Amino acid sequence: MMEQHVIQTFELFGPFAPFVSVLIGVVVSVLGVLPSTFVTAANLVYFGLWIGTLLSFTGEVLGAVCAFLIYRQGLQYALRRPLPDRVNRLQQKLQTQQGHEAFWTYILLRLLPFIPSGIVNIVSAASGISVLLFLTASTIGKIPAMLVEVLAVHQFLQFSSIVQWSIAGVALVGYLIYRNRQKRASSI
Repeated sequence: MMEQHVIQTFELFGPFAPFVSVLIGVVVSVLGVLPSTFVTAANLVYFGLWIGTLLSFTGEVLGAVCAFLIYRQGLQYALRRPLPDRVNRLQQKLQTQQGHEAFWTYILLRLLPFIPSGIVNIVSAASGISVLLFLTASTIGKIPAMLVEVLAVHQFLQFSSIVQWSIAGVALVGYLIYRNRQKRASSI
């Protein structure tokens, strides 16, 4: 599994493993397409529950800010072309928000489990939100999500390998069914 490769990387870097952990978390967040659960699992196994949670959280928050800054620079060029309708509507709504309203909207976006973090980062970068407001709202919004992820990963790691593979298989089948239904609905 991917977490084993990350653990081996931690072992390779020894005392610098915490920095490598945060760096891997940042890269995963910036890419926006990889799930962070394998990093969280490696952190929990290698560093323990508390330090592993703190490192995972730090990597995700720093990664969100790095992604925001990178996307903001890139979007200045890319926004010359129209965004997909779903993303464009959200981006337009966020453009009009300011202050407390924007702050609470970004916290809510981080709390909603069905909105991928990469989408929140892209939409935020395209909006007029300040870096400080984004950082604060993202940090607060990521706390519950990180706690749920840590709890789920910690419980998952307690299972035997057979149960882990069974859960992964059921999750994969469920995901494929979900994607198939989504494609059918969008083609109608």
